[in-house]
Amino acid sequence: MNYLISRATDTDLPLMQRLFYQTVTMYGSKIFTKAEVKIYSRLALDKNHWIQKFKDDFIYNAKLNGEIIGSFTLNKNGDIEYIFVHQNYQGRGIAKKLYQKLEEVAKDAGVEMLTTPINLNTKAFFEKNNFRIIKNIEKVAGGDDIVSYSGIKHL
Repeated sequence: MNYLISRATDTDLPLMQRLFYQTVTMYGSKIFTKAEVKIYSRLALDKNHWIQKFKDDFIYNAKLNGEIIGSFTLNKNGDIEYIFVHQNYQGRGIAKKLYQKLEEVAKDAGVEMLTTPINLNTKAFFEKNNFRIIKNIEKVAGGDDIVSYSGIKHL
């Protein structure tokens, strides 16, 4: 498969919005609450949000025949907002190549540490890429715990 990874441009915006929306609404229910799916699907359609991200962050896309099949966002502080691959192209090493590009971009920008939220579906991927996984437990009223994970990697 001959795809190209490059920095996102304004012309990518409609394709990115569609891919992000499809991913959140179709796949998001496996990892997000209903409220989060609603928030993220609205965000996917928010053109101003994306235009600002294009200015502030490093957004790269994997493209095949003009279609975006994967993407990542990294801010200048080293926070990875997302790295994902379209469900039809998963398991083909695209996420690995996107991550390699992400690390290259981070090092070129002088980022010394990467951080990212982790979920059960992404935990193995980030462990494989030498992230230290941290379990966060938040106590809430009623004695329940909210468990979340984050990943940290020093470059």
